[in-house]
Amino acid sequence: MLSMLRGVLVIPMSFALWYHHSVAVAVVCIAASISDILDGYFARKLNQISETGKIIDPLADKLFVGAMAVVLAVQGAIPLWFFGSVILRDIVIFTGGIFVKRKKGIILPSNYVGKISVVFIALTLLGAALQWGRISEYLMWISLLAMIISLGGYTVRFFTIMNNKTS
Repeated sequence: MLSMLRGVLVIPMSFALWYHHSVAVAVVCIAASISDILDGYFARKLNQISETGKIIDPLADKLFVGAMAVVLAVQGAIPLWFFGSVILRDIVIFTGGIFVKRKKGIILPSNYVGKISVVFIALTLLGAALQWGRISEYLMWISLLAMIISLGGYTVRFFTIMNNKTS
């Protein structure tokens, strides 16, 4: 339910971002972050980790971050190369996950490096939305490095699973 809430929060976040309502953007982003943290906490604490949750949680993250990136790119608040990097990373990870599910019947959950990458991307986008100046630029480069590392980790996991004859 919390992941679905995060998906629904895309709508008010997009409007707030489009109309430059900085306080609303910050509030909605904080609410989305809290829902993400609580979602993972309760899933582990109550032993309710599900195959559906493994899909919905990262999908909600990707929708939220993707919508932010689209609005900010259209507004010229982030460079197109950064926007492209965020979207391309998500497409590659999503496509790889679908391929593994079809070929091996396994739903791959997000890993910690991927989650850290999303945190830096979200901070970068929030910084761009709230006009943090130089801090946003530094966060953008940290995000790029985190995206490269996480994509490398997902790639290694992809080939490890695909080459495993028992799955």
